Amino acid sequence: SKQSNAGETLDAVKRTSLAFVLTGDKEVDKISHNGLSGLSVIMDRRSTVENTFAVGVNLESDELSFYPMIYWPITDSQPRPSRRAIQRLNQYVAGGGTIFFDLRNQIYGGSLSGDMGRNLRNLTVGLDIPPMVPVAPDHILTKSFYLIQDFPGRWAGGRLWVERSGERLNDGVSGIIVGSNDWAAAWAMDPTGQRTHPVVPGGEQQREMAYRFGINLVMYMLTGNYKSDQVHVPAILERLGDTQ
Repeated sequence: SKQSNAGETLDAVKRTSLAFVLTGDKEVDKISHNGLSGLSVIMDRRSTVENTFAVGVNLESDELSFYPMIYWPITDSQPRPSRRAIQRLNQYVAGGGTIFFDLRNQIYGGSLSGDMGRNLRNLTVGLDIPPMVPVAPDHILTKSFYLIQDFPGRWAGGRLWVERSGERLNDGVSGIIVGSNDWAAAWAMDPTGQRTHPVVPGGEQQREMAYRFGINLVMYMLTGNYKSDQVHVPAILERLGDTQ
């Protein structure tokens, strides 16, 4: 309803909101919601970023600028966004937002190819995607909160891709991130706090690493070069305080 949408918009302005694209697949959308909600629970426990919440967005109609990141799970059935929606997404990225594409494919390899890669390209015709490279060992995503080198989700082993250094980065943050490890499924909790999807091959230890990556990801979104220059720690702490 319009009233509920207005309420979600007001909450998004007041609080840190983790957005996900509504794909039209009810099961995928449920996993996205439960995944970002589960990540929010873990963030509340471990970081200064509190009271976050997950909200589904319609790319054709919803305001996108409230969200530092939009998680976009790729399916083989979702409709291609309209030209207007693509224009709005380009504006969103140019304004400092990040789109996190998740191909959710266990057998996705080390290059941006294959069936799910083609689905991604088909869905994003007209989107300004710059040259992409695998995350380097010293990238900010490896140290924005936890020190990590791997980025597992429900699956492990798929590469994580970011914009090449020297492209259009906003405060050091990549406007496009692409991976395939089905992160929302690894983060997902039901209303009782139970995890809803098995994580393979590493089980609960892998899920823990998935949560750590999720926290690093949100910190990266909110603070840019979070730990690349310790001179800016006071400003970083102030920005984190503003998100509570």
